[in-house]
Amino acid sequence: MRLWALLAYGLGIVALCAGYFLRTERPRPAVHSLERARLRGEVAPDIPRLDGNDAMANAALLNALLADVPHPDFPRAGRSCQAPARSFAVQLQGRLSRVRFGARSVCQLRRLKEISVAQPGFGPRGVAEVAAFVLGRRIAVPRVGDQHIVDVDVSRIVVPPFRFGDATLTFAAADLGPLGAGEFFIGTYHTHPEGDVTQGVLSETDLEYMRHAVIEFADSHAPSDAAHGVCGSERSDAERSDCAAQGQGHRVDWLFDIVEPKEGDWNVYAHDRERLSELSELCGKKTLCPLNELRIAGSRFHLLARTYDEREEDAP
Repeated sequence: MRLWALLAYGLGIVALCAGYFLRTERPRPAVHSLERARLRGEVAPDIPRLDGNDAMANAALLNALLADVPHPDFPRAGRSCQAPARSFAVQLQGRLSRVRFGARSVCQLRRLKEISVAQPGFGPRGVAEVAAFVLGRRIAVPRVGDQHIVDVDVSRIVVPPFRFGDATLTFAAADLGPLGAGEFFIGTYHTHPEGDVTQGVLSETDLEYMRHAVIEFADSHAPSDAAHGVCGSERSDAERSDCAAQGQGHRVDWLFDIVEPKEGDWNVYAHDRERLSELSELCGKKTLCPLNELRIAGSRFHLLARTYDEREEDAP
């Protein structure tokens, strides 16, 4: 009888041990991308640490920080917005568009640059390149003679999911959310390393992205051929550029691209797709790419727009 009792105890111990080693591990709870980004801490007071490989967390964190940027004259949590409104004009296909960034939008882009410049590991002249999409609304103005003029007010700055490296910035496919009533995608912004002289122009990578990118929001029309890969490598460069442009959707009115170097200010270029495509093809054929012609007056590729800061007495 004692032998059977010992065997029973032994079998019980074996079963307990087997249960311990063969236990099913519970799935870890999903961590929201914003929470994941905040867990990485800061590189300096009020400057978050970004992760070059976590596109969704970068977008979630930076969009949350942009939402926290206060309106002028209304400080929040120790932060204030002190910047003049900015404007510039670009002419595309005979239409003159006057674009205005309100003071808060200017402060938001300053905040992005501050975070971009502060990221560690890029040396004294480098940055973690950060990008943003600019949304706006058209404001009807009376026609002046034969001149078709459109005023555009910037309504929002949106950071898309992106990954970054030493000298690269790539976007991850994602739903950018719905556009507001009357809202359009109107332009891009991104930071560059060094200063205006060396990095104040669009790069060859920028040109390729601008030719072939398809930007769609939640309330755009049904997915385009471009979004389904029909603008693929089997087409010529010109055909892919045309296909991508047609696939943008009716809520995309790409007017400008802003480059801001670490040691410089905004460099605004009109988004003339035809001339940008021509320049990109030329760069592919030459050892030295003539990117500087984007800002050389008199060049057929000259697309640089002058930016104006509003004075206090100009404000309505």
